[in-house]
Amino acid sequence: MKQNNIHMVPQIVIDCAENLASAKIDHMRDTYTLRLEAIRDYCDEALKRSSSPARQVFDKKTKSQLNYSRIGRNNV
Repeated sequence: MKQNNIHMVPQIVIDCAENLASAKIDHMRDTYTLRLEAIRDYCDEALKRSSSPARQVFDKKTKSQLNYSRIGRNNV
């Protein structure tokens, strides 16, 4: 990672990574590793969702709740 972008990383993630490097007890190191992997997986998934084209697929119940109907829209 570029050093000039470190300010964009939340402090809790930086602390977790630093604690992982300095942890001497195995279970603490495992806990920090699991946390960082969970954060990475969440961020990867969020980036995938945001890069995919937005689709609005509504089922019948949602359409009825949104008053989504074509009735009267074609009247001139």
